[in-house]
Amino acid sequence: MRADLSAEQRGDLVQALLPEAAGLVTAVREESQEEIAARLRGLSPYELEVVAVVLAAMVDPDRSLGEAFSWVTFDEYGEPLTTGGLSSRTVRDLTSTAPRRGLGVDEVAVDRALAGDRVPLNRPERALAVDRGIRRGMGYDLVAERLGMDREAVMRAWERAKRKARAEGRYVPKEKVGEIVAA
Repeated sequence: MRADLSAEQRGDLVQALLPEAAGLVTAVREESQEEIAARLRGLSPYELEVVAVVLAAMVDPDRSLGEAFSWVTFDEYGEPLTTGGLSSRTVRDLTSTAPRRGLGVDEVAVDRALAGDRVPLNRPERALAVDRGIRRGMGYDLVAERLGMDREAVMRAWERAKRKARAEGRYVPKEKVGEIVAA
């Protein structure tokens, strides 16, 4: 969840989205795939992130998989489910075997943020947005405003982006920031 929120604001957000999380829990058990998809489409990307955290908080990681999925009696084809091996393993046991996903980059979100839309960006997206904004001729202050960052953070991110570009043999503009003419 966003680090720029106070503890009270995060608590208020969780309370506001708790009915959505509970509704999703119920929907997965009782509603159709289309109804579930409609629920999810009704949430912003940030609200989906918060709901995921709320749902994770509802799960006891030391509960067996057999208990956690005890209500599921069928597979994806509607056939009776066999729970072979699920009953002794816990939810926590899955964390060691599940591959860790990297943080992806949503280039559309990056461009929208640079255009002035308030779009939440993850760390790699923010780094790309700083690099892309500066290379497009935007100044530090404008990039900072558009990305909800302070000027110094943008300056540090640009220095990191230049070092990385040089190390990878990519072009780094020689013009001052704000005077770069995009090719």
